[in-house]
Amino acid sequence: MMDMFIAKYHLHPIIDHFTIALCSAGVLVDILGYFVGATIARRSARAWELGERLSRAALVLLIPGAISAVLSRLTGEREAERVWDSISAAAQQILLSDAGRGWFLSHAVLGTYLMYALLALAIWRMLLEASATIARTRSGYALTAVLVLCALLYQGRTGGELVYDHGVGTNTTTLAPTSSLH
Repeated sequence: MMDMFIAKYHLHPIIDHFTIALCSAGVLVDILGYFVGATIARRSARAWELGERLSRAALVLLIPGAISAVLSRLTGEREAERVWDSISAAAQQILLSDAGRGWFLSHAVLGTYLMYALLALAIWRMLLEASATIARTRSGYALTAVLVLCALLYQGRTGGELVYDHGVGTNTTTLAPTSSLH
């Protein structure tokens, strides 16, 4: 039942876009807040307040982004199963080859790692707010967040390549062109 719902409404790409948007915005806002706090906040109370607001906004973006990453992974798994079941045995053999595995399977594996990385990033970010001891790891968090963001954007690119360059999961039948429009 859930598989039909996911396939019928194409939930995987919809949820993926939320994951990418929320997590990317969260990381970028957090880095900006960190930069403001580390550089110009000492000079101005307004700048300090801006840094604080950006940090809070980042947290508000990262938590639903991490939840969305879990949903992206779950819907992605269902989508991969649906695609696998819908293709011919010959196409399955191509995907099982080294070249196919590089595209299809690496996207799934990276998706799993990203789900865990984004969850860990959101938890780390919450702990930065809650603990002065952990707050000392903020620069390590910022570096890790940028690396995870790069992996997330690469993941979006590989998903786009699977669909737009290789037609994975799409109906590749074409309709005969019509001679006139009504």
